[in-house]
Amino acid sequence: MTKNMGQADRYIRVLFGIAFLVNIIILQPGILAGIILFVIGGGLLVSAYTGSCPAYEPLKINTCVETCAPGGDQPQQH
Repeated sequence: MTKNMGQADRYIRVLFGIAFLVNIIILQPGILAGIILFVIGGGLLVSAYTGSCPAYEPLKINTCVETCAPGGDQPQQH
């Protein structure tokens, strides 16, 4: 997978991922809602860790402007 997320995007996803997971404890939802919150929170954390968002691929979105080359994982040479 090619990296298509910048640092700000990854940071925001970590915060939202943690928020979804903490809401499982705070809100104590039912089984189905707990699973949904867990999947969303875990998905956000995994995508932040890998630096790649599968939803960005078909939409041709790339927020990785500060550390990635336009074509993929390689850092830009200055």
